Amino acid sequence: MPNQTCKHFGVCGGCALLNLSYDEQVARKQAKLQETLREFWTREIPVTQTDNPFYFRNKVELGFCHQVKWREDYNKKDPANKTRPLEFEQALGFKYKGRFDRAVEISECLLFSDKLVPLLNALRAWAAAENLPYYDTRKHTGVLRHLLVREGKNTGEQIVVLFVTDDFNEKTFVQAVESVLPNANIMAAVNTGLADTAAPESLRVLKGKDHIFEKIILTNENGEKEREVIFKLSPQSFFQTNTKTAQKMYSRVRGFVKKLAPKKIYDLYGGAGSFSLSCADLCEKSICVESVAPAIYNGIENAKINNVKNVQFFCAKVEDFVKQQPIEKKDALIILDPPRGGMHPKAAKAVAESGVENVLYISCNPVTLANDLKILTQHYEILHVEAFDFFPHSEHIETFVQLKLK
Repeated sequence: MPNQTCKHFGVCGGCALLNLSYDEQVARKQAKLQETLREFWTREIPVTQTDNPFYFRNKVELGFCHQVKWREDYNKKDPANKTRPLEFEQALGFKYKGRFDRAVEISECLLFSDKLVPLLNALRAWAAAENLPYYDTRKHTGVLRHLLVREGKNTGEQIVVLFVTDDFNEKTFVQAVESVLPNANIMAAVNTGLADTAAPESLRVLKGKDHIFEKIILTNENGEKEREVIFKLSPQSFFQTNTKTAQKMYSRVRGFVKKLAPKKIYDLYGGAGSFSLSCADLCEKSICVESVAPAIYNGIENAKINNVKNVQFFCAKVEDFVKQQPIEKKDALIILDPPRGGMHPKAAKAVAESGVENVLYISCNPVTLANDLKILTQHYEILHVEAFDFFPHSEHIETFVQLKLK
């Protein structure tokens, strides 16, 4: 795949590997993964690439920053420099690498959609016309704080959320968004907290609805469609950022579940039940355990939307759940999809000693995967390892491991 670059590369925190061709990026990540898992797996780990590594993200969060303008002629040893008054600028974009208080004024981007930069330009013009100050993260002043944009890559639905600290002209904001995304759902959220995250205190709809729908299309080994799962996504819902490659991984996991034919699935660290809903027709019952309550609510709602009646959702930490309801090993399969921090040691020990014949582990962090495999491989052998590149231009990679009881 030809190498494409962006003029912001090197300062923008959005990409880390854009200076390499996509094939080089994947080769680098694969080598790093092989090295990290060398203790457990010495065979080559195949990587499923993202078909189009540009405009693949289905969600982005950007910051409005009122910041000191960096002077290119600045010289610390020159006293005259220090007496000159500071100049300020407004910037809307991803944060600078390693900085929480500065944004890059984005004028091109290959990550989300070709509509992103026109949208940012429309909102810059709107903010200037309305004389709305951007947020200063050091002084905690200003009105415009964050922008969240989400898109259903398989449905085309869009939602735009503006995070503010105070009132603004909602009508002209809606018009600015509509000038670029005429069919988008538009929301506003108040965030007066000190933490630099797009966390809303109150979300309200300015146009359309408070969610979008996305779907995952599951296929068999021949690429034939087997199942379609619809997901209702609110602005803050967790969903894999790369829809097209995620559905390849869900299809792959589904293929393993189909062959193993369990009666019961334990979907641990299950989020909103993506694996449970993808495999619900292949088992009698799936138990989805997740500690984040909103994800559980989303899962219950998505089960209803897809007319799935055999998935049970439990809001609990996995280490607590396995203590209160010991895993029944007969005709069971365990799916693990922990966060970047990996499994709680007590949860890993409980799974390792569960006696369940087959375990499928999906990891977004090879380092914590290796830590967990130290515990799991005391009782399990690894049969298969492969990876999926969900995150082109970043160092991250998703890994899928099949384990079988020794």
